[in-house]
Amino acid sequence: MSRYYNTCAGAVSRLCQCRIKSYAHQAAKACGPQTARYAAPLIFLVFCVSLAPWLYDFPLNDDWAYAIGVKNLLEQGRFVLCDWAASTQLPHILGGALFAKIFGFSFTALKACNLAFSAALVFVFFKILEEFDIDPADRLLAALAFCLNPLFLVLANSFMTDITYLFWMLLASWFYIRHLKAGNPAALISAGLCAAAACLTRQLGIALPLAYTLTLAWERKLNLKNTLNIWLFPLIALLGYALWFKYVHGPTWASGNYVFTATLKYLSAPGAFASTTLYRIFAAMMETGLILLPLAAGYYLSAGRLQFNARPDAVLKTYGRQKAKTAERRRAAKSWGILLTLAALACFILINGPLPYLENTFSKSGLGVLTLGGSRFKPSAFFSSGLFWYALTALAAFSAAILLRASNLSLRAGDAAVKFVFANALIHLGISLAGAKFFDRYLLTLLPWFILAAACTARSVKFSRPAAVLVLVLMAAVGWAGVKDYLQWNRAKWELASRPRPDIRPDKIANGFDYDAWHNYEKNMTYLKTMKPLKMIGEWEWQKITDYKALVSFSPQPGFTAIDRIEYSTPLSSRKGVLYLLSLQKAQPRLPL
Repeated sequence: MSRYYNTCAGAVSRLCQCRIKSYAHQAAKACGPQTARYAAPLIFLVFCVSLAPWLYDFPLNDDWAYAIGVKNLLEQGRFVLCDWAASTQLPHILGGALFAKIFGFSFTALKACNLAFSAALVFVFFKILEEFDIDPADRLLAALAFCLNPLFLVLANSFMTDITYLFWMLLASWFYIRHLKAGNPAALISAGLCAAAACLTRQLGIALPLAYTLTLAWERKLNLKNTLNIWLFPLIALLGYALWFKYVHGPTWASGNYVFTATLKYLSAPGAFASTTLYRIFAAMMETGLILLPLAAGYYLSAGRLQFNARPDAVLKTYGRQKAKTAERRRAAKSWGILLTLAALACFILINGPLPYLENTFSKSGLGVLTLGGSRFKPSAFFSSGLFWYALTALAAFSAAILLRASNLSLRAGDAAVKFVFANALIHLGISLAGAKFFDRYLLTLLPWFILAAACTARSVKFSRPAAVLVLVLMAAVGWAGVKDYLQWNRAKWELASRPRPDIRPDKIANGFDYDAWHNYEKNMTYLKTMKPLKMIGEWEWQKITDYKALVSFSPQPGFTAIDRIEYSTPLSSRKGVLYLLSLQKAQPRLPL
């Protein structure tokens, strides 16, 4: 019976894979390669339009800080950066200002700019996948896994710099890969220009020329001309920015207290640094496994066991005769590497509990940054279930182990272009780990490598597209519900606080970090800078000097009077969520009659 079941299951799996592969080839033949590469960006845009982003004209997380830069550029005609923002951000502000100039200044216009960058980013990523010998159906699946995961969706529907930076990073990477493949000097110069734009968006962009320099050195193709072309534009951009910032713009709070000072302080304690770095690495592995669960599902749901059994003929076709023997030895090896990874991750889970581990996107109240109190009363559906997170933690551990195994196989068998993508991801991770803060959105720069590795491994390892598509659809549905809920309760809090009241001004309402900062940060920082030097101003001191009269919460608080409330619809509940406006004046106890 068991043998009969396995035979039938295998036949069904092969039939499904053959049909999906046949449909993919028919679709590609019908629309042509030029049209097919637009499919993923188009699907992404349709998906985001279904969220009705034009209804949410307010900042999320740090959006307000970059919006201040856009507003200053439009009003003053020059770059005046917000004290809070630590990144270089210039191309990001310029893109936002262009959209604001065309459509008028609003957070809707700024988010539209970010969505446009997101769609272009998906297109560029698809172009990168075309540089490798990946099946067209797998390319589309990989691109959709890249853009329909919850992390990408939350950031795409914001005005954070992560998406803009990733666009320039991947565009530079594509030109670097083109130079590796064809040796065209124009591609290297184009890559340098894009890397310079990445550096001017976030300082992290310095990882790009460094990764390519190491790749050429490893391939013994590095010479003086290539080195000059690699570093010329990024160094000019960084040097020009440094001179402009010091002698024209002037220091900001972030430049004096966060960019270098906080990092040096963090690195000055080796023991704490080593412990925190180890935690961050394991947390990054787990959350990357969670984000890319659909691609990993194609392996462990189809194989039914944690072992890759590469087909010799596929290995020979993919990697060539010289590497076939090495690949055959890897094929014969057992899954001890995966089991060892799972054991290490199990120890991490036992010590730290289930997901999520990193700030800001994933939480037990839903997706996005939680800025209000009383979250245990927020309608959160499965996000608030302990069983949900324990199940996801187990799946994420298996996914992380498989992705690491796929990375190992791809790196060993890959060419110089594969090694560059890996080096780029590794250096980005290393720089991020050295920072005083480490948010889950920093994992975005790791996704291209792990997606590429998973897609490349599918050339020689059995991969179940039906399983991957099923999990991708489920994850996209969870992402849609989580992002919609995030936008809905944030819109409700802005509507509640903006209602006209004779006794309470909107800027006197404690309504979450983003709301408070948009109303009070600039004027409070201006006041603080007249009182003390930048080095003496605390990170949250701007918020402490506001004389708040009321606060917004998901639930009433004992001892405070609820003076207003608002309901909002959420896909996470059949009932409406409620936000309360609470007076900060203590409620007076009633006298007995």
